[in-house]
Amino acid sequence: MVSERANPVALRLPGPEPDWADAPTRPSLADQLMALRRRWRLILMVTLLTPGLAAIALIWTPARYTATGILLYDPADAAPAGTALEAGGIDTPDEDAITASQSAIITSLPAATALAAKLGLATRPEFNAALRRQSWFVQLIGQWREAPDTLQPDHVALAVQRVLAVNVLSGSRILSVSFTSRDPVLAAAGANFAMQHYLDHERDQSFADLSDAQSWLEGNALSLQTRLDRTETQLAAARAADGIISGAQADLTTEAASRITASLVDAQAGLAVAQARLTSAAHGDAAAANAAIAPSLQPLRKEQADLLAQVQSLQGQYGSDYPALVAARTSLAAIDSEIGSETARELDAAQAEVAADQAQVSTIAGALKSARAASVAQDVESTPIRALEQQEDAERAMLRSVTLQADQLAQQSALTKPDARILSEASLPDRPSSPRRMLVLGAGLALGFFAGLMLAGLADALDTSFRSGSELRVSLGLACLALVPEIPMPRDAPLHAPFSVFSEQMRALRTGLHLVTQAGGPSQVIAITAARPDEGKTTLTIALARALALSGLRVIAIDGDIRQPSFDAIFYTLGAPGLTDHLSGLSPMRDVILQDRRTKLHIITAGSQAREALSLFLSPQLPEMLTQLRNDYDVVLLDVPPAFALAEARVLARVADHALLCVRWGKTPRQVARAAITLLQEAGVSLAGVALTRVNAVAHGRSGFPDAEIYQPRYGGYFRS
Repeated sequence: MVSERANPVALRLPGPEPDWADAPTRPSLADQLMALRRRWRLILMVTLLTPGLAAIALIWTPARYTATGILLYDPADAAPAGTALEAGGIDTPDEDAITASQSAIITSLPAATALAAKLGLATRPEFNAALRRQSWFVQLIGQWREAPDTLQPDHVALAVQRVLAVNVLSGSRILSVSFTSRDPVLAAAGANFAMQHYLDHERDQSFADLSDAQSWLEGNALSLQTRLDRTETQLAAARAADGIISGAQADLTTEAASRITASLVDAQAGLAVAQARLTSAAHGDAAAANAAIAPSLQPLRKEQADLLAQVQSLQGQYGSDYPALVAARTSLAAIDSEIGSETARELDAAQAEVAADQAQVSTIAGALKSARAASVAQDVESTPIRALEQQEDAERAMLRSVTLQADQLAQQSALTKPDARILSEASLPDRPSSPRRMLVLGAGLALGFFAGLMLAGLADALDTSFRSGSELRVSLGLACLALVPEIPMPRDAPLHAPFSVFSEQMRALRTGLHLVTQAGGPSQVIAITAARPDEGKTTLTIALARALALSGLRVIAIDGDIRQPSFDAIFYTLGAPGLTDHLSGLSPMRDVILQDRRTKLHIITAGSQAREALSLFLSPQLPEMLTQLRNDYDVVLLDVPPAFALAEARVLARVADHALLCVRWGKTPRQVARAAITLLQEAGVSLAGVALTRVNAVAHGRSGFPDAEIYQPRYGGYFRS
């Protein structure tokens, strides 16, 4: 509740108009919590109403069951898990996308149509809107449902799509297939059929693809066979025209040329070796020549070297005629002669060999030239045949490959299986998946509590009435002299319950008025008014007058509310002359003063001259009358009309010593009370204070305001009804 800056003056004395422009202060946390406490009924009502409405909605909401099955998408050509990562590749997003695309196949419109046809969902109102009954709400607002002929042709399949869901476990090939229905058996059957239909579709699709490929291969093989037959026919005709039988002559010519070429190579190699030996012998040193021509003379040459070394040794030690030296020289000469003879024979043989090799090479070269000429001539003649032979070989190889592929596809077609398998079939759900009643009720309770807090805060912020004396003091800058509770028969409370809270508030009001009169001068005439009707001012006037009269004071109460008089009905004085009759000179003072039958209180009713009331109040007769009453009574109470109702209210309040403003608890808006105070102060009225009337004692006792203390049970010993 919004608090306003307090005026430091506790008791309002006659003076300048209070400053309504003071900015309101921000309420403290304690004030806000206290405001929520005062609105606990609203908070409790909203807190209980929200889950109550949710419970009603749950009652009318049918339970729905969800069954879930598990599929594993495992294509035969898929790489094992982790292969892409080990190879450094980044194939996971593509694989995830391929796996996720399977959900679109399972929930596709053709699949939903097949599921609806298999389970007969077109006969169920849950999926066929044409079979649903109209709710009373739809009938009330006049929005008729669509006729069956205006519904979409595939509306049942679309309804199936909305309850068929597929979730892919991230980073895997596992698909969770769920189906929701009001019937748990139907939910399990729907999930299982959706998975089985997907497997059948994949198998049929794979078989159809293989069949198409096999048909293409078979057609291609037939075409190749036809072309091969035509090529073989052309090849046979060409061979017959050239007199060639299966290409044997061409093969023979080619083979002979190959053999001649090999012989020529061997002859040329032998000639090269012989020429190398002969060249070394003719142009090299003796040792090289001997080694090249006669390798078999090596033992003789070794013996020659040993004898030569022996001769040189003996010649150095002995004389030339030494017998051993002579024998060694003789042996050496014999060996030299033998080596020379052998070398001459080998050289002659080498020259003869070179000549023979040269003759052989020349002969073979001539034969090879003749063979090549013959081969070229045959190649020119057999070129078309060779082309046909090559074409035949190529077509035969292609036919063999296509036939092999067709056989392999035929074997695969016999073993075709889908790229997925069912890991776990959907079982019958044992509890509804929606609505989650406890969750909804808990959320409704929490939402209701917070909504209650918000509404309580809003209601408190929008409540501009007064609910405590402290609010009156802060907002109006006037003293709150009493908090008058609302009780049955309040005017008789001073008589029947002198120790009640109501009577105590009358005494508090008397005390407050007494203190004000001491601070602001003598006060015998007190005007009691209000901001608007039904504030309890007349009840307060009579109850205060009786309480003062019972205390021994001479009190007179005057009904100044000429348009709405109340004293006649309360005191049973209907028809008696009153205030306006005396002021107009129709009745003397002694005739208008009446006696209360239950107390010593004197009263003056409103009178019968209502039309002339304002003129009479402005005449000198009213001050003269009040002067006389001051002499005869201790207290004069004027029941004045509401400040906004009549101009007479300001006139009567102006002639009084002080005025008391009645403000109804929890009803009178603050701006209305402020405006009433402004009107009275502009008229020169001296306000003694404010009385908060018709207070709900029970509610105020729980409000937490400081002045609600007297309504607590602990004060029960002080008050008696």
